[in-house]
Amino acid sequence: MGQAFSFGSDYFMDPYLNARVRFGLRDYFSLDLLPKIPGLYAEEELAPTDFPWQPPEFSGVTISHIHFDHINHLRFVDPTIPVFLGEGTRIMLESWMTTSGRSMDLGGHDWKGFRTGKSVAVDGIEIEPVHVDHSAPAAYGFLIHTAKGTIAYTGDLRRHGPHSQMTDDFVAAAKEARPIALITEGTRVAPTETRQQYSEQEVKTKAAEVVRGAGDKLALVTFYPRDVDRIKTFHAVAGETGRHFVLSAKTAHLLWSMQKDTRIAVPDVLRDPNILVYFRQLTKQDEWEKDMRSKVASKAVDATYVNKHQSELLLQLDFYQLTELVDLKPIEHSPFIHSKSEPFDEEDVEERVRDNWLQRFGLQHVQIHASGHCSMPEIQDMVRAIDPKVVIPVHTEHPDLFTTFGPKVLQPAYRGSMDL
Repeated sequence: MGQAFSFGSDYFMDPYLNARVRFGLRDYFSLDLLPKIPGLYAEEELAPTDFPWQPPEFSGVTISHIHFDHINHLRFVDPTIPVFLGEGTRIMLESWMTTSGRSMDLGGHDWKGFRTGKSVAVDGIEIEPVHVDHSAPAAYGFLIHTAKGTIAYTGDLRRHGPHSQMTDDFVAAAKEARPIALITEGTRVAPTETRQQYSEQEVKTKAAEVVRGAGDKLALVTFYPRDVDRIKTFHAVAGETGRHFVLSAKTAHLLWSMQKDTRIAVPDVLRDPNILVYFRQLTKQDEWEKDMRSKVASKAVDATYVNKHQSELLLQLDFYQLTELVDLKPIEHSPFIHSKSEPFDEEDVEERVRDNWLQRFGLQHVQIHASGHCSMPEIQDMVRAIDPKVVIPVHTEHPDLFTTFGPKVLQPAYRGSMDL
């Protein structure tokens, strides 16, 4: 129940032209963007459509990790259908929905948490979650044990991150299960790879060099706000370069929330003396923001503080906070570290807007990123190690390349079924 990044792009353009929320699934059905599946969708979402609601015919939805392209269509699912997800993912979702308001409202669900080694039994099928390393914590692959054999699903995974052993654990477990099918991601499976390819350690080393070279200037960084490994990397960079790490209020709320999960180590935003929390100048603050400000108390800073202490700070500044540059007034040639994926498209609107802001304020753009996905050779090695009878590539723009990996390949058809 994820949402493709290009979903609806032929008809909609955020924020000016979007599906009408008040009409539930009506626009999506009319434009053939979502299939009419009986017994899946919430009654409230179907009420404005000509597709009648039916009692749920599904026993559960499994979520591999928190990323938008894996969860966003949960907002349409009948709330009585259980949603199985990692305990850490559930904690992060609660924080995300709290701090994002309507823009991240997935609705109420019967959340059921799991961890590695804690299988889920649904209608005679055993779903065994096994942790993997990805650019979000609490990420899992699944071994789905059925009467006809095991189906392995990778979720999204990598082998060059700080927890590569987790991915190795999944590959070993999948190999032992002798799966009849492997459903695998292939984000980086492509004829050529032109992007920077760093490990998380290399991101840390290169970013520290940039920040050290900033001198009396402000150092800024943007990263995916739920990439806990990246948060920890730049927390370490700040410490090594003698700067305070200034987090957005939303990121601070995430770290505070994740203290509930003792299996995922995160910086202690309330007690760490090297962490400060940035609060925007707002005429009206949401309750969560007021509460967060009271929790961090003396750690709270604003644009005026940052402007006066530029040489002492490494500031997280997300894309949707670029307007803060008007008040921050960074010294010209301050480094702006873009620690996210490079754009897929030369006409990427976000990239153009970001670069206009950086140029306007004379900031130096620096690209330093470690992918959350295995390279093509790593995917090939994984497929050969697991040795399934059939490979089903998903999450890829080049499924045809999987035919060179060895096992038989079945390509999923939109709304089609598949016999193994």
